[in-house]
Amino acid sequence: MNAPTTQRQGNSFILGVILGGGIGFIISVLLVGVGGFVWVKKKEADVRRGWNLVPVVVASQDVPEGTVVTFDMISQRSVPEQFVTSSVVKPDSATYIVNQRILVPVQAGDMMQWSQFETRKMASGLVAARDIPAGVKLTAEDVEPRDMAPDIVTPSYVKDAERPQVVGRSVTTAFRKGDPILWTHFQNEPPPVVDAKVP
Repeated sequence: MNAPTTQRQGNSFILGVILGGGIGFIISVLLVGVGGFVWVKKKEADVRRGWNLVPVVVASQDVPEGTVVTFDMISQRSVPEQFVTSSVVKPDSATYIVNQRILVPVQAGDMMQWSQFETRKMASGLVAARDIPAGVKLTAEDVEPRDMAPDIVTPSYVKDAERPQVVGRSVTTAFRKGDPILWTHFQNEPPPVVDAKVP
């Protein structure tokens, strides 16, 4: 009776080893497969890092230096994120560069950058629209507004908002077309006459 029991125990031991080995092999293959899949996905993400596309503002045409940019001169394009720095203009900020003067020439397709634009707000002063001789009373057609660098515009410059105060006044100096209009170029007008009360 011992021999068949020993044989059954031997068979069940071998069966257990085969079954355990098979299950262990399957689990090992699954773990290696899952680990390999995770590793491949990570490598894929590493390879794609920096190549995800992000929208930026680009020139839709060649824009010469000194041009005031309008909406029809710019468009949106997607470029890899590794080429986009904080100095590149994004589409949600495009309105800030419209009506701004560009400092450098750009070609169609170039990304627009903040450093390419004047960052200061221009002051609007009046200039002579034509040659004006001395002694003439200014008319509305004699002057026109022009954007000027704010660091040169002093209180002596006549601003566009002050135009009604200079129209009809005589100038003491001759102007060439484009000369700035200054308050010092006008004749002093006498103060209004006030009736004196007699005691």
